[in-house]
Amino acid sequence: MAYYGNVFALPKDAERYTSNCVNGICSGCGECCTDLLPLSESELLRLRDYARAHGLKEHRQAPFFDRGAVDLTCPFRNDHTRKCEVYEVRPKICREFICSKSKEQARRDRDDYHRTHRTYSLRNEVFGNPECVNFLRGMALKLTQKRSE
Repeated sequence: MAYYGNVFALPKDAERYTSNCVNGICSGCGECCTDLLPLSESELLRLRDYARAHGLKEHRQAPFFDRGAVDLTCPFRNDHTRKCEVYEVRPKICREFICSKSKEQARRDRDDYHRTHRTYSLRNEVFGNPECVNFLRGMALKLTQKRSE
């Protein structure tokens, strides 16, 4: 099990955090369904076991116009049915998240999760697809190089 650090947090000012709820109810838009999630080890194992037991395949929503794009969406979200294929065993963050929270509450929740959970790439950990991890490592390397210039 790999830990990739706490670089996956929302921006400090949460400027991109918006509500997609309709009358306070989840619209099912999937905007919160991401590959990178803070999880406990037991949640990760439960997701991996469930995916294998049910023969789940990785879903991809990379833009059709850029074949080289890194897919940061949740590999368990079926974009055609708009359903979560691991809904029965979804992690705590998915069960508790609702985008109609205030930015302050979202920030507090994010910080609590990052204090108690490690962030994993579901694509990498469940399906063995390291694209997101490789992308983030590349970005970190570029930032390090830029700072040293």
